[in-house]
Amino acid sequence: MQLTSFRVCNYRSILDSGWVDVSDITVVVGKNESGKTSLLKALHKFNPFKAEAYSIDREWPRGHRKERSTDAIVVEIKFSFTDEEKKLLAAAGEVAGGVEGVQISKTYKGDQHFAFLPNDLPNQHDSRAVEESVTKAVSESNDASPQLIAAMQNVQQQVSDALQRGGVQDFSTHVAAFQQVVDQGVKADQPSDQPAVQKFKHVLTSLHQKAAAPPPKTAAVEIVKKLIPVFIYMDDHRPFSGVAHLNQIKQRKDQNQLTDEDKTVLTIFTMASISFDEEHARASAADKEQRMLDMNDASLTLTSLIAHHWSQRKYVVRFEADGEHVIAFVSDEVQPSLVPLNERSKGFQWFFSFDMTFMHETRGTFKNSIILLDEPGLHLHAAAQRDLLLRMKEYAKGNQLVYTTHMPFMIDMQRLDNIRVCVENKEAGAKVTADFYAADEDARFPLQAALGLSMSQSLFVGQFNLVVEGIVDFWFLSAISAILRDGGKPSLDERVVITPSGGATKAAYVGTMLQAQKLSVVVLLDSDPEGRKVAEGLIKQWILKDRHVLLLGDALGRREDTAIEDLFSLDFYLGYVNSAYGRELGGNPITAKEVSGQHALLVADRIDAVLAARSLPKNSDGVAFNKGRPAKLMLREWAGKSLSDFPANTFQGFERLFEAVNKAMPSLGGSDRK
Repeated sequence: MQLTSFRVCNYRSILDSGWVDVSDITVVVGKNESGKTSLLKALHKFNPFKAEAYSIDREWPRGHRKERSTDAIVVEIKFSFTDEEKKLLAAAGEVAGGVEGVQISKTYKGDQHFAFLPNDLPNQHDSRAVEESVTKAVSESNDASPQLIAAMQNVQQQVSDALQRGGVQDFSTHVAAFQQVVDQGVKADQPSDQPAVQKFKHVLTSLHQKAAAPPPKTAAVEIVKKLIPVFIYMDDHRPFSGVAHLNQIKQRKDQNQLTDEDKTVLTIFTMASISFDEEHARASAADKEQRMLDMNDASLTLTSLIAHHWSQRKYVVRFEADGEHVIAFVSDEVQPSLVPLNERSKGFQWFFSFDMTFMHETRGTFKNSIILLDEPGLHLHAAAQRDLLLRMKEYAKGNQLVYTTHMPFMIDMQRLDNIRVCVENKEAGAKVTADFYAADEDARFPLQAALGLSMSQSLFVGQFNLVVEGIVDFWFLSAISAILRDGGKPSLDERVVITPSGGATKAAYVGTMLQAQKLSVVVLLDSDPEGRKVAEGLIKQWILKDRHVLLLGDALGRREDTAIEDLFSLDFYLGYVNSAYGRELGGNPITAKEVSGQHALLVADRIDAVLAARSLPKNSDGVAFNKGRPAKLMLREWAGKSLSDFPANTFQGFERLFEAVNKAMPSLGGSDRK
């Protein structure tokens, strides 16, 4: 099953986290003591690898003793089913055919409650279905003798009475009596009634067997219980210093008293294809040749495994064994001499042990599990933390990961969609939100820092910055502003730098980061639901003033949804779309009538619907129309052209937009920024 969202309530500093959507990798960002660890620990106890009950005495929120109850829900989780799992659920009955997922809650007492999605399954057998089956069987026996039909109708009435009296269970209790009534309705001189009798009794028997089986929801719950992923919590690795004494490990292993480091040693041996028991036996053997071969082979195996995991240097691992004493040495191209692992940096020791543990466990114990990591990479410097992020993407191929951090380098700037912010609230308890702008300054800091580091490597900024959603916006605004400026028309002030961000939410991140650097910022957003939501959040949280957040439609005086493509006339824009998609359209261009007939509000969405209807393939984002294709064609054809080369009023909407941006930009006219 795939974890899609979860919610934590009544646990330590969390009264109600709110629903937290998750993906393959989800990162919860927040300052220390904001509730991140509590979130993971509550989630972990939902279905831990090793049984661990909730403790109401230790974990119930302080100051809320009156509400304390063992029946209180601690965690609610929503899962979606794979196609294979849906097939398994079909065994619960036909009604389970439409099930897409399940919501499971767990209380302090440990009780679990299940609700199937989108519609819950019945918790008892359907009386109406039983009555309808019996009625149908009677109606299909119209060729029987009058005496038999009368007996069947008698049974039909008795079945109806039983169902009203006690449901399917009452019906099932009296099935034998119903069949006896049917038998008594057959006369000796009517042997031709026997087929009808047997058919009717078979219906009763089948209904009885279905009634004896668990109800659909009960059956489905039993199936789902076996599918629930295990939750594994790790707040630190099991470090390996590089030195192992086999006899001591063997003794602790036999006594079932292995230490965390012992477990890591055994894990590393397994990853290196070394049999611990065989190596322990060879420690006292006279013939050392096989042992030397084993150690050499193990060294090559481990070196190959970690070759591309640690980007800072190319490392070589080498095992040496002397009796019960095994040492791991590490060399690299800068320091080719053998150095014991315990003399390497603490960060490398951490990464080596952590990576070995995860490679081992995700192939075995951790496979198809939900892995919860609390502040991974604390011992690593920035470059090594980036290595860890890359490794975590590998781990997530067979598992889902949820991890917490307060460190900028542990945030993947290519996956801003998977960031959740943990916000501390003294009255309402810790909350988790996907709205970056809803967080306080401390909670936003890691994101702002990470974004600043990312932008410093890839974007140009100036004193005056216009943040837009995408690269197509950047292309159009830059090119059209230059054309209008050369034609003596209103254009974007030359001091303004346009910064594409990659979406409305990212535009909010970029805008707040630039403002934090005391730069003048205007954020320009599409007038669509996402853009309006982001604009409202930026303004409500006092991150940017309302005059510094522009919605395209508002800037142009339009009430309808508006994106950059909507500033062109439909015929003008469609000409470039048909040229860009000429090969796929095969000489059958899209018409304005087709586009106008679509229900979507934005012209790009309407064109996408037309292309999809014409069976053009969709990309990974689920759209058939790539706005970049006509945009690139437009820019190529516009090169060297002046305003007079275009039909009158082609860029009239852009003129109004540039005037609005220039007016909204703080201090652009020389006044103090307010």
